[in-house]
Amino acid sequence: MRKIIDIHAAYALALSLMMMLFIVAPTQASEKVSPDLLRGRYFVVVWSYQGPDDDLVHAHTFTSFYSGDDLARGVVKPSTISWLPATGSVQVLGSERGRNFSLDETLRMACEARRKVQSWGPFEVTTELYQRAQQRIALLMSGTVRYSMLNQDGINCIKAAGDITPEPFDTGILWGEAASAAVVRHLSPYFVAGPVKASLPGTLVRSCSATYAGGVSGLSMVGANTHD
Repeated sequence: MRKIIDIHAAYALALSLMMMLFIVAPTQASEKVSPDLLRGRYFVVVWSYQGPDDDLVHAHTFTSFYSGDDLARGVVKPSTISWLPATGSVQVLGSERGRNFSLDETLRMACEARRKVQSWGPFEVTTELYQRAQQRIALLMSGTVRYSMLNQDGINCIKAAGDITPEPFDTGILWGEAASAAVVRHLSPYFVAGPVKASLPGTLVRSCSATYAGGVSGLSMVGANTHD
């Protein structure tokens, strides 16, 4: 039987996973974790969603960055790069006013549209990468950048989320799950544990509840496999 969790429970789950993956040894998982072990550390979760038709206009790549200082205080409020047209509806051609959505807003949109949601991580990252993510968010919220699926007179969600390092980043014609896996690979030199080869969804794979009916009723846990 699938376990149904709401959006806020997903955030709490992300916190517990960070503790499990980066702080607590498996044999100590039931022991209380000191908040001091989180302070001064940073984490990222890379996400994707896409529709059953695998249409690129129904796919999205986004990232959420967590401050260990916030987590130590029990605050799960990720800094999210989720760049879409302000309307939330993607058009193939042209550019338009964009908006950087929060993680909660993005997951709500995914559930309302019954998209399959997948995530990689959480991964502990360097302070530099966390700061670069903050700079990207500030740029997106400045109103000086437009959304463009084809990166013409603007940038798309993949470039917004992944192209935040000095190294060149180009996913070609990838979208959805494949594009998000490429973002993981690109950012992985800034992971504290070192580079990874990501080709499949990582720690969590989520899909909207089949019983969803109006509002965000929850997310279904449909897998928990790690692929390096």
